[in-house]
Amino acid sequence: MPFGSETGRRTPGSAGTPDGRSAPGSPAPISRGSIRRTTTVDARPDGTWQAGTLIDARGRDLVADGGGHTREHATHRFRARVDQDGTLRDADDTTGDAADGRLPAELVGIDSRRGFRRALTAYFGQAGGAGLQAALLDDLPGMRIISGYAQVQQHAPARPADQRPSPVIGVCAGWAAGGTAATSGEALPRMLMSRPPAVDLGGADERVWHSDPPPPRAGMRRRRLIEVTPDTVTGVYGYFRDTYCRPDGIEVVVHEYEITATVAAGVGGLQVVRELTARPGALPFPECPAAAATDVRLHGVPLGEIEPEVRRRLVGPHGCTHLNDLLRTLRLVEPMTTLFRATRGEPNQ
Repeated sequence: MPFGSETGRRTPGSAGTPDGRSAPGSPAPISRGSIRRTTTVDARPDGTWQAGTLIDARGRDLVADGGGHTREHATHRFRARVDQDGTLRDADDTTGDAADGRLPAELVGIDSRRGFRRALTAYFGQAGGAGLQAALLDDLPGMRIISGYAQVQQHAPARPADQRPSPVIGVCAGWAAGGTAATSGEALPRMLMSRPPAVDLGGADERVWHSDPPPPRAGMRRRRLIEVTPDTVTGVYGYFRDTYCRPDGIEVVVHEYEITATVAAGVGGLQVVRELTARPGALPFPECPAAAATDVRLHGVPLGEIEPEVRRRLVGPHGCTHLNDLLRTLRLVEPMTTLFRATRGEPNQ
């Protein structure tokens, strides 16, 4: 199987999206002269979701040289438990040592919902926060949120007609006031249960993704990919997908996005976003893909300012919490470029 080209990092997907953009396909193998990070975070109920959540997180950094030869630079895995109140714990069945398998002791016992990412920054520091372990931990707040989808699937609670409007109305494009989600009432759980099946990402080709076990039944799986191809104009490819595995073993897509970007030196030598395109895949509501049109708001933003600018510019119905999470990974372009050059013995430019 040939390696992906510098510009073609995916196989063809569906015909398109409402705004005319092509929809994501399955990611292709890593491109020559690139570094690719893939992460998978699984969440399943600890008996019931109300009792707690069991987490199994795995990730890998893969490097490809100019001839297409790949080597694994780093891997990491940990298991954890999130209590009913959001407190982060080591999993009872954790194996391995503190370097790979157990949570950092400084993070055990803190709230995984509120201020968790600030706690990660305080623990790892700015430089360490770009590492593989930090990338996996960064997804814990999101996993707590999307577990609500699994609960809808399993219990399909109907919203009483006289219930007050949902507090999430206005939080994103999919929950815009007056939109499908906000006005569907009792039909909402039934709408959410109609989701497309997930395609396999890479199959047995580990140039696409690290090896993963089958997803946990009645659980959620989040997969992320970011690939950086350093050059005078650096290429970036990102992929994001949330899935739910039904009790019968069928995995369905809940959220899916893909981004491509170029990064180059701007005024003052700072690396800035030159081009950026977001492509929505399978999403819950008809209004959701509209958030992808706001990617232009980040053109010209320095990489060091990506996180605060995403929070400032892509808020409410102008953004999508899941797309915003993918766009945040642009903060990793510079440290991953440094890592790539270090693995090849090249000076950082």
